[in-house]
Amino acid sequence: MRISAAVLGSPIAHSKSPLLHRAAFAALGMESSEYSRFELRADELEGFLDSHPDHIGFSLTMPLKDRLVTLAVERGWNVDDTAALTAAGNTLVRRSGQVQVANTDVRGIVRAIAPHMEAEPHAAGGAGAGRATILGAGATAASALVACRDLGIAHVDFRVRNPDRSRRVIDLAERIGLTASVGDLTRIEPSAIVISTLPAEAAPNPVWDDSFTSGGVALDVAYAAESAFLAAAAAHGLHPVDGTAMLVEQAVAQFEMFLAAASVVDPNPMEELPAAEDLSARVAAAMYAALAGPPARAQD
Repeated sequence: MRISAAVLGSPIAHSKSPLLHRAAFAALGMESSEYSRFELRADELEGFLDSHPDHIGFSLTMPLKDRLVTLAVERGWNVDDTAALTAAGNTLVRRSGQVQVANTDVRGIVRAIAPHMEAEPHAAGGAGAGRATILGAGATAASALVACRDLGIAHVDFRVRNPDRSRRVIDLAERIGLTASVGDLTRIEPSAIVISTLPAEAAPNPVWDDSFTSGGVALDVAYAAESAFLAAAAAHGLHPVDGTAMLVEQAVAQFEMFLAAASVVDPNPMEELPAAEDLSARVAAAMYAALAGPPARAQD
């Protein structure tokens, strides 16, 4: 079985996607598969996809996520629920003559947080039971919002620099049945889940409320070596999860989609692939190892 895939975006030189997917290929003995990277602006996406019909799938990063969903609607491609809700897609897969667009960031966030939750959100977090706080209001914040819904959260408090830019996520919260509020970045109130979607260089230094209790989880989607945000979260009783977990888990979800599409083309591969659950665990372990992270995924 051979997979030809790539990551697209701008800037793209820093992307860890090639490292992750190549590690997965190696772990499964898929030596003929390849995963590359291409520097691409939003206005170049359509032409690029048309000129690379041999690729079975693509990972997309900024500034292409919004454009991918718009293009998918224009062309009548299949858009999964997460990409449709967030109006952002990070995955394109070609399968049986069809094109599928997905947002695996949502799944990545859920998988990063869920294993560390000590109780259901309505019970965890003390005064913040059933509540999440999200720093930021951009595309990643929209993915974090949908993930919070899937994790059982009822209310999300967005902390932002400019409240005028939060309309997108407030409207989305209403559409998916959550209540939402908006505040500035100076303070974080008690919550079962706290997620920072801000770049490491833009991280604020808010005051954390003293009434946090143990059992909650904090995720920093930035995968910097050190995170003042996570250090503060840990000091207030939350389990800290760095962005490596989300990065790997969304990549595992992408890889599973690429592999499923390739299996249609070659239903009898030379490689003896493990069963789905074992395959997912092996891919995750290989990706974590490539990043020198944990040896294996935390058990769901």
